[in-house]
Amino acid sequence: MTGFYSKDFIIESSFGQYTLSSFVVYIIASISAIFTTLYSVKVLYLTFLSNPQGSLLNYRQAHEGNLYMTIPLIILAIFSIFFGYITKDMFIGAGSGFFSDNSIFIHPSHEIFLDTEFGVPTMFKLLPFIFTVFFFIIALIKFEFKLELGKSIGFSKSIYHSIYGFINQRFLVESIYNIYISGKIFTMGEEISRVIHRGAVELIGPFGLEKTLLNLGTRLSKLDTGVLTSYALYIFIGLIFNLIVPYICLLDNSLVILIIIAVFSNSKK
Repeated sequence: MTGFYSKDFIIESSFGQYTLSSFVVYIIASISAIFTTLYSVKVLYLTFLSNPQGSLLNYRQAHEGNLYMTIPLIILAIFSIFFGYITKDMFIGAGSGFFSDNSIFIHPSHEIFLDTEFGVPTMFKLLPFIFTVFFFIIALIKFEFKLELGKSIGFSKSIYHSIYGFINQRFLVESIYNIYISGKIFTMGEEISRVIHRGAVELIGPFGLEKTLLNLGTRLSKLDTGVLTSYALYIFIGLIFNLIVPYICLLDNSLVILIIIAVFSNSKK
């Protein structure tokens, strides 16, 4: 299919670097292509070649789509099958001018197309394709004749289930990731949420603001002594403050803040 040509070029390019790390990437990418083939064969076999396993009532109601459904699928199928083969040289060919306007810029030190195209041996170019076809046939035979490869090799049931569980769990990568990486991150996130969101943020935000306003209201309510001379003193202090503040602001605004802090600190005492 079309995706094969892009994936094949990526595998060839990894070998075309001619370094140890690129050769390791070439091997890993080839193995991943083999596993892609295996599960793709299973999907194709169960869909088109195996006996139906669903309800007979559902199959009796199945029917072909109309032209409005069929024609777009035919067009998509043609592009999906042939577009990669037809346009490979146009997009990434040695003489292609498709990206001549530098819409995709590749630094000369990273340009490996010539080494990939003319330097990689043909055997290593065809090796992923050979493996793909070989394992495609092996998987098809296995599904058709329902072969138990583990039993035919001579594995015991416990070893067979251990190997199956190891592969089925993605080589334990997901388990290790969930336990030692994502699990630790979730735990750290819970602690951060508890300390910051439900701790510091609450103290500074809604809970702290409510508590501060209640305490301020309680202290201000204590000024209501019911004595006339106290009210006269408050009026006098407010008048003096209103007269002094404009002159203080002309000198330095920080003095106003200091006075306010001093008043509140005295009120706490």
